[in-house]
Amino acid sequence: MKTSSSTQYEWVNYAKGIGIILVVYGHVARGVFNAGITEDEKLFRLVDAVIYSFHMPLFFFISGLFFLNSLNKRGVKGLVSSKLGTIVYPYILWSLIQGGLAYSLQNITNYKTTISDVLSLLWLPQDQFWFLYALFVVFIFYALAYSLLRNVIALFVLSLLLYIFKADLSIGWSVANAAINFGIYFCAGMLFSHFKANEFKVSYGWLLASLLVFVISQFCFHNQFYTGDLAKLMMAFVGVGMVILLSKLLDQRFHLLGLLGRCSLEIYLVHVIFGSGFRIFMQYCFNIENSVFHLVLGTLIGVFISLLFAEAVKRMQFNFLFSMPKHSVHQNKT
Repeated sequence: MKTSSSTQYEWVNYAKGIGIILVVYGHVARGVFNAGITEDEKLFRLVDAVIYSFHMPLFFFISGLFFLNSLNKRGVKGLVSSKLGTIVYPYILWSLIQGGLAYSLQNITNYKTTISDVLSLLWLPQDQFWFLYALFVVFIFYALAYSLLRNVIALFVLSLLLYIFKADLSIGWSVANAAINFGIYFCAGMLFSHFKANEFKVSYGWLLASLLVFVISQFCFHNQFYTGDLAKLMMAFVGVGMVILLSKLLDQRFHLLGLLGRCSLEIYLVHVIFGSGFRIFMQYCFNIENSVFHLVLGTLIGVFISLLFAEAVKRMQFNFLFSMPKHSVHQNKT
């Protein structure tokens, strides 16, 4: 009996769950560091570098998994139209909400936010929202590229060439640079899906092997045995592969992790408000400056209060907070 496509890819929600926990922790840790309450700077920088070496490539990879299927169903115009509602709309809405809060509270936050910073969202994304802007650009670029090339391998080669020669392109727009830097992982997700790599069997042995390779690659890079963009690319793919193996093994076992994955976009949109808000509140109202306290509780609040908020929004049917409202057009027959 064949398994449905949605069931076959249920592990993706677990991968997104792992990824969003790392995202929240990374932003909480950077907020704690920038607030000057980190005791061990060397450890912070190491953990930060390890997390950022693969957690955002993971999300671009996952986005690429379903790209071809969506493109074949909707076409370029339909795909772009759908992303306007699920990426661009929440990007603009939450950029304004978070930016407005940052401007209002700039006297107690780590950075001064101006009105021009908030209103520059159309060309210069702020904070975590760069990912949504870059992802939308990636969707448009590769939708157009695929309509011309009609070959997944050719798209991956194109993304690899752009990645290798990005410094020679001298592009000044940060969003375009991010799209080039992460587009290769998006195309890798396409390849993964196209060649049905999802069907491979996993075991704890494979997971341990991937963990070993991950640790070795990180050790060699941070001890400068090898450096450069290709080394970063290899580390990212090793990290993504490790998360895939772990997610497939965890599939159907830890349902809360899968729930976090299904709500990963909503958590991504609001976690900075809750996570940073907790740090600011505890620091300025209670003068608590213990880094472990802020890292642990800040991450838990950033993840689970955001999750509760997302679930409350769904229950109250305030879905317009996370996606563009859909209006049904009814035609009266005469």
